[in-house]
Order: sequence, then structure tokens, then C-alpha cells
Amino acid sequence: KPAEAAKPAEAAKPAAQAPAAGGGAAKRGGTLEVVVQNDWTTMDAIYSTSGSGVAGMICGDYIRWEKDDKGAWGPVPDMIAEWDQKPDAITLKIQKGIKFHDGTPWDAKAAKWNLDRAAFDPTSGLKSFLGSIDRSKEDQAELDKLKADPEHFNFVSKAIEVVDDGTIKIHLGLPAPAFITNISSAIEWTNPVSPEAYNKQGKTAFGRNPVGAGPFKFVEWKSGQSITLQKNPDYWRKGADGQALPYLDGIRYRLVIDDSARLLELKSGAAHFTELIQGKDIAGVKADSTLSILESSASGNNYRMIFDSTNPDSPLSKYKELRQAMLYAMDRDAMAKTLGFGSGAGRKYLLPKSSFAYDTTEATPNYWFDKAKATQLVKDVIAKDPSIATGGKIAITLSVIERAVDKAQAEMIKQMADAVGFNVTLESLERAAWTAKLVKRPGQPGGKFDVSTMRNPVTSDDPDGQWRTFFHSTGSFNVAHLENPAWDKAIDTAATTPDQAARVKLYRELDQKSFEEAWYGWLWQQDWNYVFNKKVQGVRESVAGRNSFPEVWLS
Repeated sequence: KPAEAAKPAEAAKPAAQAPAAGGGAAKRGGTLEVVVQNDWTTMDAIYSTSGSGVAGMICGDYIRWEKDDKGAWGPVPDMIAEWDQKPDAITLKIQKGIKFHDGTPWDAKAAKWNLDRAAFDPTSGLKSFLGSIDRSKEDQAELDKLKADPEHFNFVSKAIEVVDDGTIKIHLGLPAPAFITNISSAIEWTNPVSPEAYNKQGKTAFGRNPVGAGPFKFVEWKSGQSITLQKNPDYWRKGADGQALPYLDGIRYRLVIDDSARLLELKSGAAHFTELIQGKDIAGVKADSTLSILESSASGNNYRMIFDSTNPDSPLSKYKELRQAMLYAMDRDAMAKTLGFGSGAGRKYLLPKSSFAYDTTEATPNYWFDKAKATQLVKDVIAKDPSIATGGKIAITLSVIERAVDKAQAEMIKQMADAVGFNVTLESLERAAWTAKLVKRPGQPGGKFDVSTMRNPVTSDDPDGQWRTFFHSTGSFNVAHLENPAWDKAIDTAATTPDQAARVKLYRELDQKSFEEAWYGWLWQQDWNYVFNKKVQGVRESVAGRNSFPEVWLS
């Protein structure tokens, strides 16, 4: 279970043969038509800012994140067959008999190269999750070479040791209770790739022509339109019939941003599968005899509000009281009811209720709807600094992604904020443009903004994943642009504390710190859903945004 991740653990043996698919004997053949809402930036997971599970289908997983028969999510073996976790080192056993699509063997050497890249490449989205690796013996001159040649990765670390062809050992500078979770499919920036193909093509070209060891091979990417995959006939896992998975001949992912258009694709039969339809459409789907829906309260999308901590021109950055006013002005129950149509609820904290570190007492301070308090906070700031207002209102811009729910939510935010003394201008951006403007990563500085909203998958993985992603200076979605040593130290301490009860206390302190500084605000959660044609069999709940299709088949 995720709650026990802090203890040294030995993995169960992997299941090479899949259980029988639902709906009778599985059939082979056919292409699954999937319609998705978010465009792709790269097929190389550690650099991606838009997960849709495609990289996992091409590359496979170090460790899968699945739900057991009691409903608890946790790591299960995949390309890593076994693991042994100690406070000072983690030993990984490599699953035998796997090859990348170009014939390169998946062995300890390939595993080391992949984890070296994940941990030491300056632009890796996974780097911040692997901070406990012992870096004290690394050659800084060799690390500097990575910046000189960002297209290739030839760094050989001292921290990750090849023990034999099937075993690697990761030496730790600090305990890493979340390490196994952080290289599993619960985290978006995982998935091993062929070292030979990567260095032959270079980073940029490889991102558009990936080579992995997953159940499907990459065929074609039409920018802004579609991605096509075909089955890998040499995939190592077996189906219920004893033959190699996948059952499908291929998958075609098509980009359809509009929610209504995606649903029409399914109703017309032009598409087989999609996810995250709007709450208003769920009843209609349930009444449609051609469609099925799978809903998940364990996963979902957490809608949140973000303020730019580095914008000196923003009144929200200058005055904490104005950020607090915005957060007190939000009626989260109204948002969940209006936008989620009952498929979701208001959020008080960063972590979901399924997390072992969630404050079930809800005694830790949180922002909830208080219009009078919000109005007074705005008045007090204007009284202190009259120059900040025009006509008694404080002008700000709200930047959002051009998606139906995000835009509808923005209208509600504007109405609520304007009612307490703001004058909100709405800015709607296509997702890639929003990411380029706001997200700060190496080589991608992130621009100035007042306030924005975003949604991110909610899962029951280790709490370090959420806190590090958004609040740490190296976080891959640190949209508030926080670069505060105190935040980094607090997050690193919580991540490297072996005792779980002590970790819970530290995460409560982070909740308190988040409340006091008010750089982020939690709004509401939309429960995850999957909608598919009744011809599609074997669909199982997966980690939010990481849909897996090797065991899916078409009747």
C-alpha cells in the first residue's frame, strides 16, 4: 500500500500473463480509436508536459501502479521485476527477456542509462523526484558536458551501479521512502527508452520518433492531429490465451479539444474511447445503449488557482491579502455543483482524501467561501495603497487554458472576484501556449502573469509527488515560480524521513505553510471518468491520465 512506502520492501513476483479480459474470450485484431483533449509536446516522457498515456504504451513502465482486490493502489512489478529497499540503497532486479523495438536489450546497462538520464539530465521532469540519490561522488566536469550537448546523454553516474546483467543498485545520500512510487506509472515523467535510439537520433528527433519496449510501436505523429501506434509482436507479457499481448493491432489517438465534439465522436461510432467528459453529459451517456462509462472517485482532476510569485507588477504578488481575498471569494461547493454536476466536490487541501497524509480532522487552516472577509481584505489594501485601484476596483488578468470547463470556471471566478472588489479580465490560451507562457523549467523560463488556473490528476501516490511538483524550486509544474530555500528544505525533509507518522506531521506543516503564503488555492475536484463504446472490452481503471490498453480488445 502507498501508506507503507517508507518501510524497506521486497516486490512481489511479476505477473507475465494477464488475467482473462471481461466479456468472454478476448478477440485479437482491430484498431482502437481514442480521442484526447490535450495536444502532445513530445513522446519522451521525462520532458513531456502533457501526459495522455501514449508514452507508456510505446515505452512500457519500470513499475506499474495498480489497484488491488481491496481497492488500494500501489506499485506492482513490470520492467523492474523485483526490488529491495534499504535506507542507504535500493536494489532493482531487471525483468528478463525484454527488448526495445530496435532490438536493444533491456538489461542492467540500459536501466542504469535510463535512470542516470532521469536523475541527472538538467531538463528531466523526473530529476526532482530522485533527489535522494547520492550525488556526492559525481564528476562535475562530466555533468557540465550535458549542458554543452543537450541532444545526447552519455553521462555515467557513480551513484547507480551495475551489479550484474540483471541487477542495478542505487546508492542513496538520504532515505527515499517514495522512490519506488516515483519511478512507477503513478508519476507522469517515467517510461524507459532505448539508449541506442536516443543517442543516435538526438533528443529533439527522438521526441517525435520514440523507441521503447512497450506493447505498441510508434508509427506516425501528425502535429495537432493524431498519433498512430501498431502492436509490438514481441511484447513480453502474455494474454489470457497464452499469446503475446496486446490483443489490438493498433491504436490511433486523435486530438479533439472540444468536450462536446469528443462525445459526438463516440456517439457516432467514429471513436471508441475517451475520458473526462463533463459532468453535465454523464447522465446522457448512461442512458445511451451504445456506450459504457467507468467512474473513479479515487482519481480525478484537481482544479486549482495559482499566483505568480515573481511578477513585481502584479498586485496579487505584492499583497498577500489580495491573494487571500481571491481564495476566500471562491464558492467551491458552487463550482463543484455547477461544473461537475455532482461528479466531484470542493477541495480544502492539496492532497486527496485517499492520501495517508490528508488531514482527516480538517483542523489545519484552509480557505473556504467567506465573501464578507474577502471584501474587507480588498478594502483594507486599497485604504493602505489607493494607487492600486481604479474606480474602487483592483484590475487583474486571469489566464486559463482554452477548454470548456476551464473557461466556464473562469467566468465563475470572475463573477465571484468582481463581487468582492476586483476587476477581472479573462485571457484564454491554447494549452501549449499556456504551458509555454506560465511553466518555468530549464530552458523554459515562464512568463509574468497575475493569476491562473490549472487542473492536474489526483491519485493516491506518495504525497511527495504532489508537493514537489508544484512547490519545490525544481518542480516540473511549479507554476507559481517559487524559488524559496525554506520550501525546498521542508519538502526534502518530508520526502526523506523514514518514519511515516513523522512524515504526516511534516505534511500538515506544509499545509499550514501553504495556507499562510497563499500562492496556490485549491478549488474543486472532478472525479475521473472513462467513456467507451460497448464493443470495447477489458477496460480497467488506471492511474489518472495514464490509460493502458494492452489488455483491451474489440468485440
